[in-house]
Amino acid sequence: MRKENIWLICHYSQQPPLNTMLRYHNWGKELVARGYTVTIVAASTIHNTDIDIVERSGKTENVCDGVKYLYIKTPKYVGNGIQRIRNMFVFCLKLKQFKKERPDVLINCEAYLFPFVKFFFKNVPVITDTVDLWPESIIEYANYSKTNPFIKILYRLERNAYLKSDALIFSMEGGTDYLREQSYSNKINYRKVFHINMGCDLSTSDRYLSEFREELPWDMTKFNIVYCGSIRQANQVSQICEAAKELNNQGIQSVEFQIYGNGDQLEILKKYVKDNGLNNVHFYGRFQKEQIPGILACANASLLTYKQVRIMKYGGSQSKLFDYLASGRPIICNAKWGYNLIERYRCGIVTEKQTPEAFVEAICYLLDLSQEEIEQMGYNGRKVAEMYDQPLLVDNLCEVIDYVMK
Repeated sequence: MRKENIWLICHYSQQPPLNTMLRYHNWGKELVARGYTVTIVAASTIHNTDIDIVERSGKTENVCDGVKYLYIKTPKYVGNGIQRIRNMFVFCLKLKQFKKERPDVLINCEAYLFPFVKFFFKNVPVITDTVDLWPESIIEYANYSKTNPFIKILYRLERNAYLKSDALIFSMEGGTDYLREQSYSNKINYRKVFHINMGCDLSTSDRYLSEFREELPWDMTKFNIVYCGSIRQANQVSQICEAAKELNNQGIQSVEFQIYGNGDQLEILKKYVKDNGLNNVHFYGRFQKEQIPGILACANASLLTYKQVRIMKYGGSQSKLFDYLASGRPIICNAKWGYNLIERYRCGIVTEKQTPEAFVEAICYLLDLSQEEIEQMGYNGRKVAEMYDQPLLVDNLCEVIDYVMK
C-alpha cells in the first residue's frame, strides 16, 4: 500500500548536527522507516548563530537519515528585531518556488506560515503544529504590548491558522485549554486538535551515550548540576549564578554548576561569575546534540530554568526536559507550569518561588536524600522518557495524518 508524501515546512528545522531542536527530523526519519516519503523545508540561516547552510555547503538540498532537506536562502540576522522579521518574511515569500510540488500532506510548523503555505500549496491538507504560543510568548518573555502592530498581525495569523487548518497539533498538553480561552473558541472543531509532546529519540540518545569518550573538565568529587540549553533572558540562567553565590555565602562547597549553551546573556553571566569570584560555576558554550547524553550521564542532577509567565499554565514542551528525563538523573526546575511531568511522575523537584534561595533550598533537599531516593527519581524520569519515545509519538502523528487524509 502506498504511503503518503509528507512535507514539513519549518523555518528553524535544519538537519543535525547543526540544529539541536530535532522534533521534525525525528518525525521524518521515523516516517521514512515506515515507508513514507518525507521532505523538510527550512531556512538556510540557523537561529542564534552566524551559520548559513547554503553558503557553507554550496547546496540547497541534502538528505539526512532518509529525510530530504530543501533550504531556502534567507538573509542573516542578529537578535529579534527588524532583521529577524525580514528573514522570516523572505522565507515565507520564497516558498513560492515549490508551488508546483504536490505533497499528500503538509505539516506547517509555525502558525504565521499558514496563509503562505495554503496559497502556494492549493488543495493540499495542512496540519499546523504549534510548539510555541506566538505571539503570547513574545508578549510575556520580550515584554511586547498586545497593541503593537506586529503582535496584532501575529494574532490574526494565529487565528487564521487555527480556524482553517485541517488539523492542529500542540506540543504543550494544554493546547486545547488555550483554544477554549480565545474569542473564536466556538468556531474551533475540537476533533481536529491533537497533542504530541516534544519527546525524545531514545535509541539515538543511548547510542550517543555508548559512543561518548569526552573527558569532562569537572571535579567529580563534587555534586555536579548541569544546565544544557539557550542562555537568554527567558531561560533565567542568571538564577543559577545567583544560587551559586548564595551557596558560597552559606559555606556549601560541595556543589558545582556546569553550564552548556550559548545566547546573548552568556558574556553578561561570565562577567557576573568573575566579578563575584564564583569558582563553582563553569561555562562551556555551544554544544552538539550528540554530546548531551554523555554529559548528563556524568551529572548528579540537571536544571530546568525559565522565567515564570502566565502561558506556563498550558504546559511545557521543552526539548531539554526530555533529554534530562532520558538521562535518568533528578531534575531541579524553577518554574511551576500546568501538566508538569516532573511533579506528576516524581522525577525531581519544582520550586515554588523564583529566587536563588528557593534554588538553594531545592539543592540542599537533594543533598540530604539517600542515594536510593535520588536513583528512584532518576528511574522515574527514564520511565517517563520511554513513554514519550519517538516511535510512540509518531504512532500519534500517523493518526493525525490519517485524519486529514480522510
